[in-house]
Amino acid sequence: MKHTIAAALFALGLTSFTAQATELRLSMAPPPKSPWGAVTQKFIDKVAELSGGELTIKAFMGSKLGGEQDVIKQIARGRVDMGVMSNTAVSLLVPEFGLLASPYAFDSAEQFDCVADNHLLSTFGDEFDAAGIKTLSWMEVGYQVIYTKDGVRVPSDLNGMKLRTAPSVTDTKFMQQAGVTAVPLSPKDAVPAMKTGQVEGATQLSVFGIVVGYHKVAPYITLTRHQHQVGGIVISKKSWDALSEQEQAWITEASPIFLDLRGALRGAEGGLLKKAASEGSTVIELTDDELNQWKAVAPAAQEIILEEMGGNAKAKWDAIQDAKAACS
Repeated sequence: MKHTIAAALFALGLTSFTAQATELRLSMAPPPKSPWGAVTQKFIDKVAELSGGELTIKAFMGSKLGGEQDVIKQIARGRVDMGVMSNTAVSLLVPEFGLLASPYAFDSAEQFDCVADNHLLSTFGDEFDAAGIKTLSWMEVGYQVIYTKDGVRVPSDLNGMKLRTAPSVTDTKFMQQAGVTAVPLSPKDAVPAMKTGQVEGATQLSVFGIVVGYHKVAPYITLTRHQHQVGGIVISKKSWDALSEQEQAWITEASPIFLDLRGALRGAEGGLLKKAASEGSTVIELTDDELNQWKAVAPAAQEIILEEMGGNAKAKWDAIQDAKAACS
């Protein structure tokens, strides 16, 4: 009898100990050997350190749980706990968030950082809540450029060209206004589409595109930098609310690690462009006159973007302009 009681107590104690350990699943599109993979691992290690192993995060990098456009919806439903998500993915839940990636929306990286750090939560906080997600930190995603099989320098060089665009209204409408036949595709579908000739090139982030090999099938890289993207480290509100206050505190304390991406990515871009050039790519730096031709497309494209989004997009765009003014 004593042995039975002891065994029961041992089992109960084991169950209680096991229940204290919490594991969250995190999904992201970039692979482990990328700036985003490296900083995510630092975040995971920091949470484990702060919690003494009581809270762990298991990362599924390289879209192992599926494309981020599908996963972001699973996060909102609580089927996946967390995600390191691009602007495009977050804007599927909060469309107005995509306005941050409007063409040539910001005057400088410093202005962009100020807006992100001081104004984004007040601008989009209610929309995040309604979408079922909580934002833990912002994530530098980088600048959008153009990869093509034949070089382009100005918008007229793109007339009639079939180009993969991000599946977002900001990138697609801007490129259409520049004269492109836009084919919106997810990042993982772009390279196969270029290989088969479905498209002749693609818009993509400079760093991400080189990391995953866009330049190997479209070796001309035109540095339009027509979007500056910020993503989000998001957690399902269902998963967040299920955590204890202590577990929430550990995650909150570790999350600012993602802000390290700003310096890392901006520093990495130059090195990766040199790497692409050494592998046979041609990096096209634009003259001031050429860049101004791209910027001249933006105002008309922005009107179309706001009309396409509808709803309270105009009010959110005005709020972004106010934030920019406050950060000037």
